[in-house]
Amino acid sequence: NVTISGNNVSDITTECSDKFSSNCKLCTKSYCIQCELNSCSTRTYTENKSCSCKDCSNLFSNCIECDSTKCTKCKDNNYYIKNNKCESCPPNKICDGINAYDESYCTNPPTGYYCDGNNIKRCINKYDLNCTTCNSSTCLSCRQEYYLSGESCLHCPNHCDYCKNSTYCNVCSSWAVLNTTTHTCDKYCKDYMPNCYHCSNSSTCTKCYGGYYINSSKKCSPCSNISNCIECSSGSICTACASGYYVNSSNKCSKCTISNCARCNTDGTCLACNSDYYLSDDKKSCLPNDGRFNCSDPNFMRIGNLCVTRYNMGDTTTLKIPSTVTSVEVNNEYCYSMTQKCCWKGKTGKECNSNNGNYSGCNRTICNLSAAEEICSKFNYAGKTWRLATNLEAQNWGVMTADLGNNGLMLCNHGTSSTSYSDCTSNHGVCLGAYNTQCYPRHVWLKSTDSNPSYIATVDEGNFSVNAAATIYFAKSVRCVTEMDTE
Repeated sequence: NVTISGNNVSDITTECSDKFSSNCKLCTKSYCIQCELNSCSTRTYTENKSCSCKDCSNLFSNCIECDSTKCTKCKDNNYYIKNNKCESCPPNKICDGINAYDESYCTNPPTGYYCDGNNIKRCINKYDLNCTTCNSSTCLSCRQEYYLSGESCLHCPNHCDYCKNSTYCNVCSSWAVLNTTTHTCDKYCKDYMPNCYHCSNSSTCTKCYGGYYINSSKKCSPCSNISNCIECSSGSICTACASGYYVNSSNKCSKCTISNCARCNTDGTCLACNSDYYLSDDKKSCLPNDGRFNCSDPNFMRIGNLCVTRYNMGDTTTLKIPSTVTSVEVNNEYCYSMTQKCCWKGKTGKECNSNNGNYSGCNRTICNLSAAEEICSKFNYAGKTWRLATNLEAQNWGVMTADLGNNGLMLCNHGTSSTSYSDCTSNHGVCLGAYNTQCYPRHVWLKSTDSNPSYIATVDEGNFSVNAAATIYFAKSVRCVTEMDTE
């Protein structure tokens, strides 16, 4: 047999997409040897042995745009590029994620700043809060979802990312479809394609709701075709199983063999137990709770082997926000989400129904991701270590839908009112300093276990799902979790 670069010719094939990513064009049984050129976005790089697109932050700390050899843009204005990596912005400098500028010497100011003599100043301090570029005399452009009217940035129509004015939309948000006759975004992707969350047009879905995958017709098919599967990437590859099951080596779901285990590994160990049980030290058994920390306070709820806060952090006297996080009143005070740890208090939901139990759907404290991580790490209730739940752990919440509403975890809904959930429709334009000034109380921050910067848990028209977050600078709900005591 002839070999090419150490690979046996008889082992090389072009049938690679089932074993590796769709970007792999030539492979052996064990790894990819040729990737499709420019297959990854600027926010990811190609991992050669699988041709999968990996997040830049895996390769370069604090980086959001890169190739496999260098970072080209840092995550925010606290950093700049030095020696192909992100370094902290030096004192007395202004940074834009790429370069560092002298505060007192103005030649070519970064986006969002203007020159006042030899001093660089922020556009938002002189003009509108949503002004992104300006000069010393006027605002020149606005951030996404706003349009320029005189010197002011006014909000685009509902579900519109880029618009000409208050009635004419050019580009809809990813979950809506543009009506090319009226130039409005009056229908969701799911109105054209059931269970479609994001789409590029009325016939092409780009992202499905949790529990569905994009099929060959660019529509959404259920993961339930794979027994006990709740998340999947195709009709044959399961990525998350229902409580009591795990993803096996064949990408199907096998039952956990440990009694009372809610989530387990392929090696026969348990990751989380059912309610009223705790995990043994060797993780091979679930034992009855016998007086250990049992998550019995009304501020908390037990889900599997985790104790979860039932209310948003900042909304009860027990669930406090630490002084290291900036907390402001919604629609009244400003906190810049790209550089600060921010929380917004007040009416963060646009609508709420009257049947909302004992927790208002309108008034929920919400925060950006850096604040969420800080809040949970500083929370010290019962001497426990608290943190954000991961995207995989939150999958267990979805199988307890009946316990997620007002009688359980107090998550709020979007789109329809019901007796189970408060209606927490997103409130645009009032979380001043958050990305696009939008409030999202119906989204809960989650810690990512993969290349995505973060995930969110959400309830939409009664459907629970876990999805990758669009940006870490939005304002969303914060829930903290801790592991139950073990043996």
